[in-house]
Amino acid sequence: MSKIITKCGEINPRVAQSVLCVLTRVLIVFSLACSAFAGPSAPSIAVIYPDVREPYRNVFMEIIRGIETGLGQSVKHYVLDSDDDAAALVARVSDDHVDVVISLGRAGLSATKQLAEVFPVVVGAVLISPGQESKGQTGITLTPDPEVFFERLKSIVPSAREVTVIFDPRQKAWEIERARKAANAHGLSLNAFPTEDLRLSAELYRKVLGQIKDGSIAIWLPQDNAAMDEQALLPVVLQEAWEKNFVVFSGNLDHVRKGALFSLYPDNFGMGRSLAALALDRFKNGPTSTSVINPLRDLLLAVNLRTAEHLGLHFASHDRQQFNLVFPTP
Repeated sequence: MSKIITKCGEINPRVAQSVLCVLTRVLIVFSLACSAFAGPSAPSIAVIYPDVREPYRNVFMEIIRGIETGLGQSVKHYVLDSDDDAAALVARVSDDHVDVVISLGRAGLSATKQLAEVFPVVVGAVLISPGQESKGQTGITLTPDPEVFFERLKSIVPSAREVTVIFDPRQKAWEIERARKAANAHGLSLNAFPTEDLRLSAELYRKVLGQIKDGSIAIWLPQDNAAMDEQALLPVVLQEAWEKNFVVFSGNLDHVRKGALFSLYPDNFGMGRSLAALALDRFKNGPTSTSVINPLRDLLLAVNLRTAEHLGLHFASHDRQQFNLVFPTP
Protein backbone atom coordinates (compact mmCIF):
# COMPACT_ATOMS: atom_id res chain seq x y z
CA MET A 1 0.00 0.00 0.00
CA SER A 2 1.48 3.29 -1.08
CA LYS A 3 2.32 5.90 1.53
CA ILE A 4 2.71 9.62 0.97
CA ILE A 5 5.92 9.65 3.00
CA THR A 6 8.35 6.75 2.89
CA LYS A 7 10.21 5.34 5.83
CA CYS A 8 13.16 7.57 4.98
CA GLY A 9 10.95 10.69 5.20
CA GLU A 10 10.84 11.23 1.42
CA ILE A 11 7.67 12.05 -0.49
CA ASN A 12 6.41 9.35 -2.77
CA PRO A 13 6.93 10.81 -6.32
CA ARG A 14 3.67 9.45 -7.72
CA VAL A 15 1.62 10.81 -4.83
CA ALA A 16 3.47 14.13 -4.90
CA GLN A 17 2.71 14.52 -8.60
CA SER A 18 -0.99 13.83 -7.99
CA VAL A 19 -1.17 16.35 -5.13
CA LEU A 20 0.64 18.97 -7.22
CA CYS A 21 -1.84 18.45 -10.09
CA VAL A 22 -4.82 18.92 -7.77
CA LEU A 23 -3.32 22.06 -6.22
CA THR A 24 -2.62 23.50 -9.66
CA ARG A 25 -6.22 23.02 -10.73
CA VAL A 26 -7.48 24.62 -7.53
CA LEU A 27 -5.22 27.64 -8.06
CA ILE A 28 -6.38 28.04 -11.68
CA VAL A 29 -10.06 27.93 -10.68
CA PHE A 30 -9.43 30.38 -7.83
CA SER A 31 -7.58 32.75 -10.14
CA LEU A 32 -10.36 32.71 -12.73
CA ALA A 33 -12.99 33.31 -10.05
CA CYS A 34 -11.06 36.28 -8.67
CA SER A 35 -10.75 37.77 -12.18
CA ALA A 36 -14.46 37.37 -12.81
CA PHE A 37 -15.40 39.08 -9.56
CA ALA A 38 -12.86 41.83 -9.94
CA GLY A 39 -13.90 42.80 -13.48
CA PRO A 40 -13.17 46.27 -14.76
CA SER A 41 -12.93 49.07 -12.20
CA ALA A 42 -16.28 50.67 -11.41
CA PRO A 43 -16.74 54.20 -12.77
CA SER A 44 -16.98 57.16 -10.44
CA ILE A 45 -20.42 58.76 -10.98
CA ALA A 46 -21.46 62.22 -9.78
CA VAL A 47 -25.04 63.45 -9.57
CA ILE A 48 -25.69 67.20 -9.78
CA TYR A 49 -29.07 68.56 -8.68
CA PRO A 50 -30.49 71.83 -7.33
CA ASP A 51 -31.06 72.64 -3.68
CA VAL A 52 -34.87 72.56 -3.55
CA ARG A 53 -37.58 72.17 -0.92
CA GLU A 54 -39.87 69.20 -0.39
CA PRO A 55 -41.62 67.53 -2.10
CA TYR A 56 -39.25 68.21 -5.01
CA ARG A 57 -36.18 67.21 -3.04
CA ASN A 58 -37.74 63.82 -2.32
CA VAL A 59 -38.24 63.34 -6.08
CA PHE A 60 -34.52 63.85 -6.68
CA MET A 61 -33.66 61.51 -3.77
CA GLU A 62 -35.86 58.78 -5.25
CA ILE A 63 -34.19 59.18 -8.66
CA ILE A 64 -30.75 59.01 -7.02
CA ARG A 65 -31.79 55.88 -5.13
CA GLY A 66 -32.67 54.34 -8.50
CA ILE A 67 -29.33 55.45 -9.94
CA GLU A 68 -27.38 53.88 -7.09
CA THR A 69 -29.42 50.68 -7.35
CA GLY A 70 -28.76 50.52 -11.09
CA LEU A 71 -25.05 51.11 -10.59
CA GLY A 72 -24.73 48.85 -7.57
CA GLN A 73 -22.73 51.57 -5.81
CA SER A 74 -23.11 54.99 -4.22
CA VAL A 75 -22.63 58.22 -6.15
CA LYS A 76 -21.07 61.58 -5.34
CA HIS A 77 -23.60 64.34 -4.60
CA TYR A 78 -23.22 67.92 -5.84
CA VAL A 79 -26.03 70.16 -4.59
CA LEU A 80 -26.24 73.40 -6.57
CA ASP A 81 -26.90 76.77 -5.03
CA SER A 82 -27.01 80.30 -6.41
CA ASP A 83 -23.30 80.89 -5.68
CA ASP A 84 -22.06 78.03 -7.87
CA ASP A 85 -20.42 78.95 -11.17
CA ALA A 86 -19.55 76.64 -14.05
CA ALA A 87 -15.76 77.01 -13.78
CA ALA A 88 -15.74 76.14 -10.07
CA LEU A 89 -18.01 73.15 -10.72
CA VAL A 90 -15.70 71.83 -13.44
CA ALA A 91 -12.76 72.18 -11.06
CA ARG A 92 -14.56 70.35 -8.24
CA VAL A 93 -15.62 67.48 -10.47
CA SER A 94 -12.10 67.21 -11.91
CA ASP A 95 -10.52 67.14 -8.46
CA ASP A 96 -12.84 64.31 -7.45
CA HIS A 97 -11.78 62.23 -10.51
CA VAL A 98 -15.34 61.76 -11.71
CA ASP A 99 -15.87 59.61 -14.82
CA VAL A 100 -19.49 60.45 -15.68
CA VAL A 101 -21.83 63.24 -14.55
CA ILE A 102 -25.62 62.84 -14.19
CA SER A 103 -27.51 66.14 -13.95
CA LEU A 104 -31.08 66.41 -12.65
CA GLY A 105 -33.54 69.24 -13.19
CA ARG A 106 -33.37 72.45 -15.21
CA ALA A 107 -30.68 73.93 -12.97
CA GLY A 108 -28.60 70.78 -13.31
CA LEU A 109 -28.95 70.92 -17.10
CA SER A 110 -27.72 74.53 -17.20
CA ALA A 111 -24.84 73.80 -14.85
CA THR A 112 -23.50 70.94 -16.95
CA LYS A 113 -23.23 72.73 -20.29
CA GLN A 114 -19.54 73.43 -19.68
CA LEU A 115 -19.04 70.09 -17.98
CA ALA A 116 -20.20 68.35 -21.16
CA GLU A 117 -17.12 69.71 -22.92
CA VAL A 118 -14.91 67.75 -20.52
CA PHE A 119 -16.96 64.87 -19.09
CA PRO A 120 -19.62 62.51 -20.42
CA VAL A 121 -22.92 64.00 -19.18
CA VAL A 122 -26.32 62.32 -18.77
CA VAL A 123 -29.33 64.60 -18.16
CA GLY A 124 -32.63 63.67 -16.54
CA ALA A 125 -35.70 64.93 -14.66
CA VAL A 126 -36.07 67.84 -17.08
CA LEU A 127 -38.35 68.75 -19.99
CA ILE A 128 -36.01 68.89 -22.96
CA SER A 129 -36.70 68.16 -26.62
CA PRO A 130 -34.29 66.26 -28.87
CA GLY A 131 -31.95 68.79 -30.43
CA GLN A 132 -31.90 71.06 -27.37
CA GLU A 133 -29.10 69.10 -25.71
CA SER A 134 -25.54 70.44 -25.76
CA LYS A 135 -22.75 68.50 -27.42
CA GLY A 136 -21.68 65.68 -25.14
CA GLN A 137 -25.05 65.44 -23.37
CA THR A 138 -27.41 62.51 -23.57
CA GLY A 139 -30.34 61.64 -21.38
CA ILE A 140 -34.05 61.19 -20.74
CA THR A 141 -36.68 63.92 -21.00
CA LEU A 142 -39.70 64.01 -18.71
CA THR A 143 -41.95 63.80 -21.78
CA PRO A 144 -43.65 60.37 -21.74
CA ASP A 145 -43.07 58.12 -24.72
CA PRO A 146 -46.24 58.12 -26.90
CA GLU A 147 -45.62 54.44 -27.61
CA VAL A 148 -46.25 53.62 -23.94
CA PHE A 149 -49.42 55.74 -23.97
CA PHE A 150 -50.85 53.91 -26.97
CA GLU A 151 -49.90 50.53 -25.55
CA ARG A 152 -51.82 51.40 -22.38
CA LEU A 153 -54.76 52.76 -24.36
CA LYS A 154 -55.18 49.50 -26.32
CA SER A 155 -54.81 47.50 -23.12
CA ILE A 156 -57.47 49.48 -21.23
CA VAL A 157 -59.78 50.26 -24.16
CA PRO A 158 -59.31 47.58 -26.86
CA SER A 159 -62.12 49.14 -28.95
CA ALA A 160 -60.15 52.38 -29.49
CA ARG A 161 -59.41 52.90 -33.19
CA GLU A 162 -58.44 56.57 -33.53
CA VAL A 163 -56.53 59.09 -31.44
CA THR A 164 -57.00 62.83 -31.90
CA VAL A 165 -54.48 65.33 -30.60
CA ILE A 166 -54.30 69.13 -30.92
CA PHE A 167 -50.78 70.38 -30.27
CA ASP A 168 -48.40 73.32 -30.45
CA PRO A 169 -45.77 72.37 -33.07
CA ARG A 170 -43.20 74.66 -31.46
CA GLN A 171 -43.15 72.28 -28.49
CA LYS A 172 -44.49 68.99 -29.70
CA ALA A 173 -43.41 68.38 -33.32
CA TRP A 174 -40.87 65.70 -32.34
CA GLU A 175 -43.35 64.04 -30.00
CA ILE A 176 -46.07 63.88 -32.64
CA GLU A 177 -43.63 62.48 -35.19
CA ARG A 178 -42.81 59.69 -32.76
CA ALA A 179 -46.51 59.26 -31.99
CA ARG A 180 -47.35 58.64 -35.67
CA LYS A 181 -45.03 55.63 -35.75
CA ALA A 182 -46.29 54.38 -32.41
CA ALA A 183 -49.94 54.69 -33.44
CA ASN A 184 -49.30 52.70 -36.60
CA ALA A 185 -47.55 49.98 -34.59
CA HIS A 186 -50.61 49.64 -32.34
CA GLY A 187 -53.22 49.69 -35.09
CA LEU A 188 -54.40 53.22 -34.35
CA SER A 189 -55.07 56.16 -36.66
CA LEU A 190 -53.58 59.43 -35.40
CA ASN A 191 -55.41 62.67 -36.19
CA ALA A 192 -52.92 65.42 -35.30
CA PHE A 193 -53.86 69.10 -35.63
CA PRO A 194 -51.14 71.73 -35.10
CA THR A 195 -51.92 75.18 -33.76
CA GLU A 196 -49.90 78.01 -32.25
CA ASP A 197 -52.91 80.03 -31.11
CA LEU A 198 -55.27 79.27 -28.21
CA ARG A 199 -58.28 80.73 -30.04
CA LEU A 200 -57.65 78.47 -33.03
CA SER A 201 -57.10 75.60 -30.62
CA ALA A 202 -60.56 76.19 -29.11
CA GLU A 203 -62.10 76.19 -32.59
CA LEU A 204 -60.35 72.92 -33.47
CA TYR A 205 -61.57 71.29 -30.25
CA ARG A 206 -65.16 72.40 -30.93
CA LYS A 207 -64.96 70.90 -34.40
CA VAL A 208 -63.42 67.65 -33.16
CA LEU A 209 -65.89 67.29 -30.29
CA GLY A 210 -68.80 67.88 -32.67
CA GLN A 211 -67.65 65.02 -34.91
CA ILE A 212 -67.17 62.36 -32.23
CA LYS A 213 -70.10 59.95 -32.30
CA ASP A 214 -68.85 56.93 -30.36
CA GLY A 215 -66.07 55.64 -28.13
CA SER A 216 -63.79 54.49 -30.94
CA ILE A 217 -62.10 57.91 -30.97
CA ALA A 218 -59.95 58.96 -28.01
CA ILE A 219 -58.56 62.40 -27.29
CA TRP A 220 -54.94 62.63 -26.16
CA LEU A 221 -53.85 65.60 -24.06
CA PRO A 222 -50.03 65.73 -24.17
CA GLN A 223 -48.09 66.87 -21.15
CA ASP A 224 -47.27 70.59 -20.90
CA ASN A 225 -49.11 71.41 -24.12
CA ALA A 226 -49.54 75.13 -24.88
CA ALA A 227 -52.51 74.29 -27.13
CA MET A 228 -54.66 73.40 -24.11
CA ASP A 229 -56.35 76.14 -22.05
CA GLU A 230 -56.57 74.50 -18.63
CA GLN A 231 -59.13 76.96 -17.26
CA ALA A 232 -61.59 77.44 -20.12
CA LEU A 233 -61.13 74.50 -22.49
CA LEU A 234 -60.27 71.47 -20.36
CA PRO A 235 -63.63 71.41 -18.49
CA VAL A 236 -65.48 71.53 -21.83
CA VAL A 237 -63.49 68.58 -23.22
CA LEU A 238 -64.02 66.48 -20.09
CA GLN A 239 -67.75 67.29 -19.96
CA GLU A 240 -68.19 66.32 -23.63
CA ALA A 241 -66.27 63.07 -23.00
CA TRP A 242 -68.61 62.24 -20.11
CA GLU A 243 -71.76 62.99 -22.10
CA LYS A 244 -70.68 61.20 -25.31
CA ASN A 245 -68.83 58.32 -23.64
CA PHE A 246 -65.44 58.66 -25.27
CA VAL A 247 -61.96 58.41 -23.78
CA VAL A 248 -59.68 61.25 -22.78
CA PHE A 249 -56.17 60.30 -21.68
CA SER A 250 -53.50 62.72 -20.61
CA GLY A 251 -49.86 63.31 -19.74
CA ASN A 252 -51.02 65.47 -16.83
CA LEU A 253 -51.82 63.54 -13.65
CA ASP A 254 -54.20 66.25 -12.41
CA HIS A 255 -56.42 65.69 -15.47
CA VAL A 256 -57.23 62.18 -14.20
CA ARG A 257 -58.37 63.62 -10.90
CA LYS A 258 -60.66 65.92 -12.90
CA GLY A 259 -62.15 63.13 -15.03
CA ALA A 260 -59.76 61.92 -17.75
CA LEU A 261 -59.68 58.13 -17.94
CA PHE A 262 -55.97 57.61 -17.37
CA SER A 263 -52.59 59.26 -17.23
CA LEU A 264 -48.98 58.17 -17.17
CA TYR A 265 -46.60 59.87 -14.76
CA PRO A 266 -42.89 59.41 -13.93
CA ASP A 267 -41.59 56.38 -12.08
CA ASN A 268 -38.74 58.24 -10.38
CA PHE A 269 -36.93 55.14 -9.12
CA GLY A 270 -37.21 53.46 -12.53
CA MET A 271 -35.99 56.65 -14.23
CA GLY A 272 -32.94 56.56 -11.97
CA ARG A 273 -32.11 53.01 -13.04
CA SER A 274 -32.40 54.02 -16.70
CA LEU A 275 -30.13 57.04 -16.11
CA ALA A 276 -27.61 54.70 -14.49
CA ALA A 277 -27.66 52.46 -17.58
CA LEU A 278 -27.01 55.50 -19.80
CA ALA A 279 -24.16 56.60 -17.52
CA LEU A 280 -22.52 53.18 -17.76
CA ASP A 281 -22.91 53.30 -21.53
CA ARG A 282 -21.26 56.74 -21.66
CA PHE A 283 -18.42 55.46 -19.48
CA LYS A 284 -17.91 52.52 -21.80
CA ASN A 285 -18.08 54.48 -25.05
CA GLY A 286 -16.56 57.78 -23.88
CA PRO A 287 -17.62 61.41 -24.31
CA THR A 288 -17.54 61.17 -28.10
CA SER A 289 -20.47 58.75 -28.22
CA THR A 290 -23.67 59.96 -29.88
CA SER A 291 -25.75 62.53 -28.00
CA VAL A 292 -29.43 61.65 -27.86
CA ILE A 293 -32.48 62.60 -25.78
CA ASN A 294 -34.91 59.73 -25.17
CA PRO A 295 -38.57 60.03 -24.16
CA LEU A 296 -39.46 58.74 -20.71
CA ARG A 297 -40.51 55.09 -20.63
CA ASP A 298 -40.34 54.56 -16.86
CA LEU A 299 -43.96 55.45 -16.21
CA LEU A 300 -46.66 54.69 -13.66
CA LEU A 301 -50.37 54.41 -14.41
CA ALA A 302 -53.17 56.44 -12.83
CA VAL A 303 -56.80 55.54 -13.60
CA ASN A 304 -60.08 57.29 -12.78
CA LEU A 305 -62.31 54.37 -11.76
CA ARG A 306 -65.45 56.50 -11.74
CA THR A 307 -64.84 57.47 -15.37
CA ALA A 308 -64.02 53.87 -16.27
CA GLU A 309 -67.27 52.63 -14.73
CA HIS A 310 -69.21 55.32 -16.61
CA LEU A 311 -67.61 54.13 -19.87
CA GLY A 312 -68.60 50.54 -19.10
CA LEU A 313 -65.03 49.39 -18.55
CA HIS A 314 -64.52 46.58 -16.07
CA PHE A 315 -61.12 45.40 -14.83
CA ALA A 316 -60.08 42.02 -13.52
CA SER A 317 -58.13 41.92 -10.25
CA HIS A 318 -54.81 41.33 -12.06
CA ASP A 319 -55.51 44.42 -14.22
CA ARG A 320 -56.19 46.55 -11.16
CA GLN A 321 -52.84 45.49 -9.72
CA GLN A 322 -51.18 47.42 -12.56
CA PHE A 323 -52.85 50.68 -11.45
CA ASN A 324 -50.33 52.64 -9.40
CA LEU A 325 -52.81 55.36 -8.49
CA VAL A 326 -56.60 55.50 -8.65
CA PHE A 327 -59.16 58.30 -8.50
CA PRO A 328 -61.35 59.10 -6.72
CA THR A 329 -59.01 58.29 -3.85
CA PRO A 330 -60.48 55.66 -1.49
